[in-house]
Amino acid sequence: MLGWEFPPFKSGGLGVHCYELTSAFARKGIEVDFYMPRTEFEIKGTTPKLIQVMPVHFGPYTAREAYGADFMSRVLQYNLKCAEEVEKNNREKKYDLIHNHDWLTVRAALLAKQKINKPHVFTVHSTEYDRSGLGPNPQILDIERMGVHSADRVITVSHMMKKQLVDRFGADCGRVRVVYNGVDPDKFMKKWEVRKYSKEKVVLFLGRMAEQKGPVQFLQAAQKVLSVVKNVRFVMAGGGDMLPYLINYSIQLGISDRVTFLGYLPESQLHEAYAKSDVYVLPSVSEPFGITALEAMASGTPIILSKTSGVSEITPHCLKVDFWDVNKMAEDIIALLRYRVLNHTMGIHEVEDAKKFSWDRAADETFNVYRELV
Repeated sequence: MLGWEFPPFKSGGLGVHCYELTSAFARKGIEVDFYMPRTEFEIKGTTPKLIQVMPVHFGPYTAREAYGADFMSRVLQYNLKCAEEVEKNNREKKYDLIHNHDWLTVRAALLAKQKINKPHVFTVHSTEYDRSGLGPNPQILDIERMGVHSADRVITVSHMMKKQLVDRFGADCGRVRVVYNGVDPDKFMKKWEVRKYSKEKVVLFLGRMAEQKGPVQFLQAAQKVLSVVKNVRFVMAGGGDMLPYLINYSIQLGISDRVTFLGYLPESQLHEAYAKSDVYVLPSVSEPFGITALEAMASGTPIILSKTSGVSEITPHCLKVDFWDVNKMAEDIIALLRYRVLNHTMGIHEVEDAKKFSWDRAADETFNVYRELV
């Protein structure tokens, strides 16, 4: 398995997915060698065997920026080194299959496939269309398109994302499989069961501070809510390039005293953030899935989703809005804050929905894709 990040070195759902999927595989007796860039810290106690290639120094949520201005050339070097290491280790391991995640390792997978002549599975978690707010990078789009057309099977995280691959990249629909992300409900339900309600209500945004995630719309909705309901705190958790702008924007909107910016939250603090929140909002402009929304569901925290989020496919027990409709977003937040029965009922049903999407299930469905090829 060829990847780019692995906890604690992660920038979002990609790292979570790789960790949870390989852990579930290990429980099922499937051996995985996970290739990733070498960090300055040794990652210990992991389930897959980590093979770290090409020295790289980056922190837990700055993986993409680690290489600096020559990012693309360094990614290519990493890919070439990955393929070499796969070829070398295959002499002993006799791999059955190559599985890579997102565009960052497409070239490595294709080169490794040529070298060891094994089937190739490509998981697309998002595309450059989803990630780029200023316009997609044509070089990255070309790599994604190459991966989609060259892989023996393509896995993606929602039917919305599958449609994008078919419509925008010309993917062969018959070779694309949808495998939803998962969640470990036990990590969150214990917190939900002891959750306490305070006089001050809490509305949570958790994600990268990037245009794709809709943080500006979240603040605009917050201003409208606070004009009606005063005892509300809006919490924004996550790092990203837009953080300084968003802090200044909250001041411009006159709501900075009711908005708390937490920065990047380690996993050990995520559970508390969900448990203390009365509403979770995912206002993304484009969200192929949205693992954080699934985690909020497992916590019993009612969720408001943009209609362009893949996670909305797996639960009817949520409120959906257009990402640009901040008036409707504010109305839904107010409804969930004011009507305790609505809030509680949605939370109960969301917990049951989340239970259906375990990482073991995701691993089984991924393994079924492997079986088509091996």
